Amino acid sequence: MRVLVTGAAGFVGRHLLSALRTAGHEPLSTDSQADPAAGIAALDIGDAGTVDAAIQRLQPDACIHLAGIAFVPDAARDPLALDAINVAGTLHVARALLRHVPRARMLFVSSAQVYGTRNRPGARRETDIPEPASPYAGSKARAEAALLDLAARQDLDVVIARPGNHTGPGQSPKFVAPAFAHALRDFRDGRLPSIAVGNLDSERDFSDVRDVVAAYVLLLEKGARGGIYNISAGEHVRIGDLLAALARIAGVSPVTHVEPARFRPTDAVPVLDTARIRALGWRPAFPLERTLADLWSAINVQR
Repeated sequence: MRVLVTGAAGFVGRHLLSALRTAGHEPLSTDSQADPAAGIAALDIGDAGTVDAAIQRLQPDACIHLAGIAFVPDAARDPLALDAINVAGTLHVARALLRHVPRARMLFVSSAQVYGTRNRPGARRETDIPEPASPYAGSKARAEAALLDLAARQDLDVVIARPGNHTGPGQSPKFVAPAFAHALRDFRDGRLPSIAVGNLDSERDFSDVRDVVAAYVLLLEKGARGGIYNISAGEHVRIGDLLAALARIAGVSPVTHVEPARFRPTDAVPVLDTARIRALGWRPAFPLERTLADLWSAINVQR
């Protein structure tokens, strides 16, 4: 299939392009800024006319929609810009697909954050009512609802992915695992006297980005029309233990200090029921220790 990929230049996008090619698909790569060397064309999803013209010209067989504001603090700072990209931008893509390639499948990458925090026992299933607890999560829930409405009223072929946290080689140091890895490298090399941390007792669910993009390709090929799928390796880890694991890999015994600006109340993300995606044959291939080791190696290569 010729697969339009929005947000192709980002952390997940780069891994997705590789996974699509390995599976025999032809990615049509776009991002907010062009990268000619990587074969990525510019596409502003906030501009409905630009999106419409691009899809009319490209005539993709399918679309994986990754583009959006993904860093939660950035999302909280400008809610209007957040909805303009994460909700309106998503609808621009969906409507252009319906207009020009109505049989094309759209895989929308949402987030398990639509379930909110772990405020009740048991694993969250895709049929549970969303309880978003941040502007970012709310934008993803609103986009999901709008796409499902288009599916019901105009027969949009949409599949929704709800991944938990994922990390791996190439992730921005704005996110916790690579932030720790960069800080450990600088501490080891004498550039930092100690490592700034926030609340180390919070817990997150970490999957390897390579497992997550494998799930996206599988859903593109085999996901049920209108289906929603949780994606998680089930690696729920206390943030302090994540730092300790990276320190072991780095061979470093770090000194830490709590930075008030980084501190948030202790919370935990919900456990995800992944029976649906596993029924399609998906299994995580990268244990967390391997993910962190590869992340550490990649950061040291960047020096």
